[in-house]
Amino acid sequence: MLRIFMIVTVMTLCSFTVSARNIHVASDVWCPYVCDTQPGYLVEIMQRAFESQGDKVIFTQMPFKRALKEAQVGNIDAVLAITATVAAANQLLIDDTEVGYVSNDFFVVKNNSWTYHQLSDLNQQSIAVIKGYDYGDVLEPYLQQHKALFLASGEDPLSMNIIRLIKGRHKVIVDNRHVIEYTAKQLGLIDKIQYAGSMPDKQPLYIGFNARQAAALARFALGVKALKQSGEYQQILDKYQSL
Repeated sequence: MLRIFMIVTVMTLCSFTVSARNIHVASDVWCPYVCDTQPGYLVEIMQRAFESQGDKVIFTQMPFKRALKEAQVGNIDAVLAITATVAAANQLLIDDTEVGYVSNDFFVVKNNSWTYHQLSDLNQQSIAVIKGYDYGDVLEPYLQQHKALFLASGEDPLSMNIIRLIKGRHKVIVDNRHVIEYTAKQLGLIDKIQYAGSMPDKQPLYIGFNARQAAALARFALGVKALKQSGEYQQILDKYQSL
């Protein structure tokens, strides 16, 4: 009887070892969603959603465009904070598990009287955006035709755009308001910029998994559901909203 118990125990441990996985995810800095000096709330949610099922999340910071390419070819398992449009364009898997929203919010330097009301207001402005990001069905086509457009890339492109805005390299930056304000605070530059309006449309954000990770996507959805039921999801969100 003891021998049978020992065999069952060993088989159980072996089964756990085989089933435990490393989930490799990547994105650029987009704090408080994805941060450099701390994980960011999406990284923490990913970690907890998978840890609760015996898996380990390994996060790598890299430029957003590179992360999409790495996921496409299967070198990483998932990319954080993408829209449905980006997922489709890069053959990444998503489901209905939303992890936030992205909005197109405009910022200028302090004491600049310009504000956004309609698309034509941008005609005479030099605009800075981030290469590879999706700016929606209305703004994206406009930006592709805009002559005075500056594209930032790298591991922390938003910081680059904020610094260049203050230096006068361009007049307007576009991104999520919470992310711009958070990043400007971290740079010590929040007093040098100001909010200048938003477009009305918002897009939900997802975690995009590569085409071979349908099972990981299902486990992620299950883990997020459990985090929300326990209240831990909101606790993680509240922590970053208060920073």
